[in-house]
Amino acid sequence: MGHMARLMFFLLLLLGPALAQNLVALAPQGALAGFYMNDLRGSRYMKGLAADWKQSGLEAWLNRELRRQIGDDADLLGVAAGGVAVALYADGFFVVARPSAAAMRALRKEVKNLRAQGGWLVGGDQDALTGFSRELVFLASPKYARMFLQNRRGLQAPVKGDLVLWGAPPQELIQSLKLPPRTSGAARTLRRFSYAIQLTAGGYTEEARLDVNPAPDPALASLLLPRERPYDAADLPQGYAVSTGVLDLSRAGAYLNGLLREFDLRINLDLRAFGARFATVTVQGPPPAPDGRSEAVLGHNLIYWEVRDPATAEANLLALLQSLAAFSTPQGQGGFKVLGNEGEFKVVEVGLAGTLYYKIEPTRLVIATSQSALQAVGNPPWSQEPNFRRFRARIPANAIGYSFGNQGSALQEQLGQLGFTLPQTIGSELDQQTSRELARALTNFMERLAKRFGSGLSYAVVEGNSLISRGFYEVRW
Repeated sequence: MGHMARLMFFLLLLLGPALAQNLVALAPQGALAGFYMNDLRGSRYMKGLAADWKQSGLEAWLNRELRRQIGDDADLLGVAAGGVAVALYADGFFVVARPSAAAMRALRKEVKNLRAQGGWLVGGDQDALTGFSRELVFLASPKYARMFLQNRRGLQAPVKGDLVLWGAPPQELIQSLKLPPRTSGAARTLRRFSYAIQLTAGGYTEEARLDVNPAPDPALASLLLPRERPYDAADLPQGYAVSTGVLDLSRAGAYLNGLLREFDLRINLDLRAFGARFATVTVQGPPPAPDGRSEAVLGHNLIYWEVRDPATAEANLLALLQSLAAFSTPQGQGGFKVLGNEGEFKVVEVGLAGTLYYKIEPTRLVIATSQSALQAVGNPPWSQEPNFRRFRARIPANAIGYSFGNQGSALQEQLGQLGFTLPQTIGSELDQQTSRELARALTNFMERLAKRFGSGLSYAVVEGNSLISRGFYEVRW
């Protein structure tokens, strides 16, 4: 190998990690929790969304209003433009970001008495130190700033992606709190949670992971890591989304009662009549009324829950709805009324929560949260929906739950609500013309987004002592 080739090879070795390096690796090790977002400015996947943001008028509106409200400080919005990593420790924090040029200038103006240290310009006080390099800035508690400047770095995230967050309960803190035995055991059962999103050519994937230590509290671990199989969504009526899962309400109620007794709290939570399987179907509702109020406070959903004892389950449900009605009505005036029947469903009015429809079958309870949801009971099953069939092939046989939906339709539904409610919500904060401009730009942006997003699927599995959810979502970048 010639001298020049060796030099190029050496430079690539040196530069390669620096160019590809995730900012999180600059943080000192030992963090309990962290977050990072990669530099997405150069991502080919984000170009379309960036164009939508600009063309909708939302970018111009936001820039104008921020300049008007907070002046030059608006530049600070670009502080994480090129990526950011945050690490939280039991006794401090460390943040490093790659700001836009304007944000970097604004930050430099804020920090006084900068002095050179380890290749960085560093300033601050006993609470926090700020450091600047040519393109990076860090903010950290003094202990972790010193470790960083001494090159004691190398934090690794437990998962990889373009956006990641994770956290672990601080075990030493839990021990020091001297909690009652069961509560302490429950807190020590949760080992770590992590979440990651990765952009791909066809959309994005996500993974959420809950790691459990069963030893301190086997009862909680078995609730979090169930073995049952969920309802088959293929048999349920179509909407724009469906979700199935398992949660043993009977055992969960008994567990919660035991936990609360340690704090001398008593609740009458007898859920023995219910089983473990549940499902929800979300359907399209009508456009909101001109006054901005939706006909259904609880949305447009069909809810299915397995029952072991139909008569007791119905009595439990009515007691719960009466409590909800009293809670959601001014001055506790009650507001619970039985209004008769609609087809096979019984109709009840639940205070400000509105009208609910329910029926008890031999093995399950069915609740419709609105008239639109009630009418959807007659929809064709999901098994006849081509996209559902296509995605369903990805669900493993051992899944304990899954969700499928059309994100574009969900955005369209939210768009209908937004157009009516937004000007009223912000009307008091901004003048009429400004709030109308915002509503128009935001609606335009959401319409563009709705055209980009397609179907999506996520499913949950138990692997060892971990509950893992994986998702695949279509985006037309």
